[in-house]
Amino acid sequence: MNSCHKRPLAFAALGAIVLTLAGCEAAEQSAQKLADEAKKEAQALIEGSVGEVVDEVNRQVDALQDSTNRALGKAEAEEGSDRPHDEPSAERPVEPGVET
Repeated sequence: MNSCHKRPLAFAALGAIVLTLAGCEAAEQSAQKLADEAKKEAQALIEGSVGEVVDEVNRQVDALQDSTNRALGKAEAEEGSDRPHDEPSAERPVEPGVET
């Protein structure tokens, strides 16, 4: 008689354990899915931020190159007005047969 009463309790306990384990597995899968989605969102945000930073750096480099080109162009224009590049300098006479 005792064994008849213990079996339903054992089956009920086993059923509760199975349900608990199934619930834990479902919770674990749900947590894993949520973590994966969060990781994807974080990567998308990082890629977007990096893209914006790269674009801004490119704009600044372009502006620096433009200002450098303007400064070099201005310096070359000033040198060109002082002394032409094609004519030899009057300070140093060119001797025939001697390379300078």
